[in-house]
Order: sequence, then structure tokens, then C-alpha cells
Amino acid sequence: MDLGARLVVETSRLLDELNDTQAIRARFPFDEEERRSWFYWPDDRRGLALWQLDRSQAKAVHRLLGTVLPLPAFTRVVTIMSLDEVLDRLEDHATTRRHRDDYWVSVFGEPGSDAWGLRFEGHHVSIHVTVRGGEVVATPLFLGANPAVVHGTSGPVLAPLAHEERLGFELLHALSVEQRSTAVIADVAPDDIVTRNARQMDGPLPPDGVPLASLTGPAARAAGALLDVYMERFPDGCRRPDATGAVFAWAGAPEPGTGHYYRISAPRLLVELDNTQDGANHVHTVVRDPRGDFGADMLAEHHRRAH
Repeated sequence: MDLGARLVVETSRLLDELNDTQAIRARFPFDEEERRSWFYWPDDRRGLALWQLDRSQAKAVHRLLGTVLPLPAFTRVVTIMSLDEVLDRLEDHATTRRHRDDYWVSVFGEPGSDAWGLRFEGHHVSIHVTVRGGEVVATPLFLGANPAVVHGTSGPVLAPLAHEERLGFELLHALSVEQRSTAVIADVAPDDIVTRNARQMDGPLPPDGVPLASLTGPAARAAGALLDVYMERFPDGCRRPDATGAVFAWAGAPEPGTGHYYRISAPRLLVELDNTQDGANHVHTVVRDPRGDFGADMLAEHHRRAH
């Protein structure tokens, strides 16, 4: 069974578990603008929250999430969700906006129809799936972590996005002096990912940085590993953003512990990582397709052919 068909099965399984009131909260028309609404800070969403579900219904959501995400990405997501309880403790339970079940699922359109979609979202997790004619697109895909690293007396205890950070530093330090001078675009990192939660990008970001195609040896291997860790967020059968023509750019400190930022940008790919907030222990990452987020390109082609 291909990915599109499996998504239909698991989404239908979830919807069958819901009562009428829950279904009203969870379901939206496909063409409603809400489908392209997204943000990654803690606040209520439109949709159905995990805390509104019983055990069987919550397990159906996690089965669906496990269909959308490969195991490494699924592991990151459920860890990030649990970090809200850690953050709540670190903040001395000062707010009601930190809870592992403050994550919402939304279904847009009818699963199995020509065009439909999903969203799973809460603090530091924003996952979007668009399906048209069996083709599956899953950008934008945002993952963050606060704290980025939970420290114990003997060292780090938990760091769900450590791989993305480590590989970024490895690539930076594998560059030659000349390449690094081209890759570093600012001495100070921006205070968040540059594209924030924009619903639509006006094309790719400026092509500042060092072209990945120009890299050789350890730098080329580091770049390949860094791309892989982001592409592995997408399941087999999902269209992945295209890295053709990608450049790597860095801003901020060259070592962990001080604010830093990097991006990999191409006409059909944007990866951003920013770790500047809370003493550079609060990381945001995103993968986008500047021309195809929310399936924009395949839906536009469908409408063009229809008319």
C-alpha cells in the first residue's frame, strides 16, 4: 500500500473513533484558509487537542503521526512534546500553556478525495500534509526544542535536535578558509528562523553562501549528512524538497553555547536552524519548499489543467 493510501486508512480510522462534537472540531473544508495557517509557539489551535481525546482516540492520532513521519522524526516529535513538561518544571509551573497534550490534529477535506490534507501542531511542532491524486507533500515541517539540551551533572540528558546542530557545526568546520569566508554571512545570528511562520515564501532566500556542489572531501560528506538528516523527516512515498543548486550559509558563533544560525537554500528547498534564544539553548528548525509548501505547485497545476 502506498503512502497516500495508508494516510487515508489511518485518517479514516481516527475519524471513525470521534463522536460528532469531536469531528466538528477536527474537520475543515479543504479550501479553507485555515489549512495554510501555522505557528510554533504555545497557544490554542483550531482542531482537536490530544487532551480532548480518550486513550483509544489518542492512540489513533499517534498511529496517524507514525504514518506521516519515519521513526527518527516520530521519535523527535514525541520527545519535543514531552519537553513541554520539562519546560513547565524549569519555569516553576508559572503558566498553564505547557502540557504534553497541548497538540492539535486537523483534517482538511475528505480523506481519499482528489485533494485533502492534515495538520498536527502545537508548541515547537508544526506538521502539514497535502495529498492530491495520491501525491503527498509535507512542507512546511517545523521542529523546535526548549530546552535544546537538558543538562545533568554528568552531561547532556536529552537533546532531540542535537544531530541537526552537530552536523551543521561539522560542515562549517570542514570548509576551507576561503569557503568559510563565503559561507559566513553575518557575525550575529538572527533571533529566529528568517522565514518565521510565513504562509507563503516569495521565492527562495538570497543565494548567499557556499554552493554545496563546490564542496569536496570531508566538507562534501558533512553536507550530505546534514541534508540527509532533514530529508529523513519525510516518509518513503512523500515528495521531498529538491536540493539542486543549494547553498550553505552561516551566521553567528562558530561554536555551541552562543547564538548561531544556518540555512541551506535552493529554488525548491529551504532548511533553517536557529539557536539564539534562552542563552542559545532554544532551537528552531524548519524544512520548506519555497514554491510548493502546502502543495501549492501541484494544486496550481491541477487548476491550470482543469481550465
